[in-house]
Amino acid sequence: MAGMSSAPTSGRVLTRLDTEILVTQGMIVLLDDAGDYGLAERGWLSVTPNCVVAISAGATDHYARVIVEVWDAAPPPAAGWESGKAARVRLDSGYLEIQPTDTHVLRIGPPGRYELRVYTAGRSRIAELTPRAGIDELRGVESFLFQFWPAVESLP
Repeated sequence: MAGMSSAPTSGRVLTRLDTEILVTQGMIVLLDDAGDYGLAERGWLSVTPNCVVAISAGATDHYARVIVEVWDAAPPPAAGWESGKAARVRLDSGYLEIQPTDTHVLRIGPPGRYELRVYTAGRSRIAELTPRAGIDELRGVESFLFQFWPAVESLP
């Protein structure tokens, strides 16, 4: 058809939160209001129903940059990050609380399944610096990017 392109299109960002979180107990938790905390996998990312946990490489408490993006469709791969993982998560309310602080509650969308990409940067550097450096010296060394978009359910 004229005017139609078969090239894949990337989604667009609907919401973006860029903040700093005090990482305590070695993790950042994104917890759905209707869910319970859970750990499922070894490694730096664990995804269970209603819960996404990113494990820090730091050995002590520190402030990390955390970015959460909500997209209307799959985003293009993020550049400038050291590593990334993909998963699918079920959210029963669609509202995520970012812990250990509960000052940030972000609406991801309606209840349902979401695709997720999580990227990290600064993991090796934070591992080198802890536990020797002070909390202010560690500020911003480690970063996380969480990208959510609606899952496209496959038809039988």
